[in-house]
Amino acid sequence: MPKFEAWLDTDVVQGEGPIFPEVEELEIRACGSLTALPKAASVITESSGGVDTKFRSAFPALRNMTLRYLNMFDRWEAAEGTPGEEVTFPLLEDLEIIACPKLTGLPETPRLGKLAIEGGGQQISLQAASRCIPSLSSLRLDVSPDDTETTLLHVKQKWDHELPLAAMRLTRCDLLFSSHPDALALWTCFARLVDLTILNCDALVYWPENVFQVLVSLRRLSIWSCSKLTGHTQASDRQSAPEGGGLPPRLESLQISGCTSLVEVPNLPASLKTLEIAVCGDNLKSIIFGQHEYVMPVGGEGVVQPDTSSLIPGSSGSEATASTAVLKLSSAANHRSLPCLESLFIGCCFRLSEVANLPPSIKTLDIFGCGNLQSLLGKLDVVQKLNITSCRRLESLESCVGELRSLEELRLLHCRSLVSLPDGPQAYSSLRVLQIQDCDGIKLLPRSLRSRLDCLEEKHLDARYKETTWKRAIRTLACSK
Repeated sequence: MPKFEAWLDTDVVQGEGPIFPEVEELEIRACGSLTALPKAASVITESSGGVDTKFRSAFPALRNMTLRYLNMFDRWEAAEGTPGEEVTFPLLEDLEIIACPKLTGLPETPRLGKLAIEGGGQQISLQAASRCIPSLSSLRLDVSPDDTETTLLHVKQKWDHELPLAAMRLTRCDLLFSSHPDALALWTCFARLVDLTILNCDALVYWPENVFQVLVSLRRLSIWSCSKLTGHTQASDRQSAPEGGGLPPRLESLQISGCTSLVEVPNLPASLKTLEIAVCGDNLKSIIFGQHEYVMPVGGEGVVQPDTSSLIPGSSGSEATASTAVLKLSSAANHRSLPCLESLFIGCCFRLSEVANLPPSIKTLDIFGCGNLQSLLGKLDVVQKLNITSCRRLESLESCVGELRSLEELRLLHCRSLVSLPDGPQAYSSLRVLQIQDCDGIKLLPRSLRSRLDCLEEKHLDARYKETTWKRAIRTLACSK
């Protein structure tokens, strides 16, 4: 409603109660002329523990509120109250403010558990939101670019303990990754954080080891569109993270997308189960899963040294690490093969030509839109789902798959250079789903796969792979036996 400007003034009736006494959910979307919520008509008094609390609210029962695309919305009610009678949402639990660029503050919300402030041009600062954050379990915050180090000092004075926050999504969070000592002090308040997403952070250039190491409860980490992130450590722009550095120690899921300068992810923890790498720039040509070796010097204690000999054939480790063409994924010492890594997704890395040292623990491998990919190296003996789409230069899978006894789903789409598939006496024995389409190089399916065609629960094949009726009858008989 683009012309909706104001609510009816209900104050003309003396003694009238709240305007919406029973409304529990409120959503206002795309009302570009609306400037405020309705005026709170009366003062409400609540007693708790012998203490009377007065507040004004047009929505005393409201629990969920969403405001989206309100270009002129700049205050919480149509009139100002008297001092000590703040406009309040006493039962509000979930507040979402999206693209309300003129709003600068938040109302009193004593029971708020989830808060989202996002959208281009928003002006609510970290300082303004800081009084709500200590009670939250979930926060999505687009930090105002006007925040300064003064904000850090102000917030630090308010937060002097671990916060209950479990999920946080930060956009343009340069202030929290600054070199100021108060920035790290704030991160220590997030020790209970389980899920963290970081978006569009230009200050994130080096791998923030000091931040990640205090996030001892973190399980899921997503980094999106941080175009300046290299992945090197600040101590040395040419060296991997020292042992104990790198990612949070108990991390299970890592997603990196749109980080076009990334060349290294140091010390993947042994707890990692899921890894996603997508849209990481035109310079990325190789993804190498690194390993560490334990070296015992004479008369001294063991030290950990990275084995980088496999990064680029014929080159030294230092040359490989320095190259912007290689994304090196180090694994922590004593966990050479990332024993818990079960799912790997690589998507839309258009210049990527090589993926090497694939961990043998992978059960799901999904590669999409890597048109220059030519080589997959590593033995995936326990892989259950193999999906490869739009990799037009990939010719063979022989170097990345094992005996395929555990393979349950195989999907190959738009891989026109792929000429053959692995074969073997036990291959495809667990296969349930098969999809092969637009893979012109595969002229004939391997014998072990052909023998399973009529036993599958689901199959989608190009017409040239279809058999005659009498051959299909033989296959069906074989399956029944």
